[in-house]
Amino acid sequence: MEVWQEIAKNAERGAERLVAEYGDRLYAAATLLCRNNEDAEDLVFRTLARAVGKIRQFQPSGDFFSWLYKILLNFCRMEWRKNKPDLVLVGSTSDLPQIAATGRTDSVADAAAELRESVRRLPPRMRETVVMKYFSGMSIEEIAGALGVPPGTVKSRLFAAKRELAEKLGKNDRKGDNHGRL
Repeated sequence: MEVWQEIAKNAERGAERLVAEYGDRLYAAATLLCRNNEDAEDLVFRTLARAVGKIRQFQPSGDFFSWLYKILLNFCRMEWRKNKPDLVLVGSTSDLPQIAATGRTDSVADAAAELRESVRRLPPRMRETVVMKYFSGMSIEEIAGALGVPPGTVKSRLFAAKRELAEKLGKNDRKGDNHGRL
């Protein structure tokens, strides 16, 4: 029996299974979107509670984790709209594409901090797409499902985010090259 079916049949037992199967994965994503662990925990709790409460809205033809991630992102977006200052991207940048060194920073740690700060300044739609792809390891199709957009939109957002990061970091190697590689 799928977890969503178990929730529909017995909410308490299904919720326990939901937490066991998806809690850590959602928490990992939430910590990338929140500044502190308390906000991440709150975000995951709200996501799981909403999923249990709205389980009948899940379409079995879709990907369950993408549906959960969409709920998580909706809560994040609500907080971003309120301009809550402590919901921003943090965490490791090691999974993002490599950026050529320019001599602007003294160490790899400085370069990572500079990149992380640049990602924080991306518009929310680009930022969440970058987090989903490079931090949560979601495929283009999974991201599209979670965001409710076509795969081409996901690719476009990733391309635009990479270009914007390259411009912010001054990493374009060729003059006039708007397609600098990260």
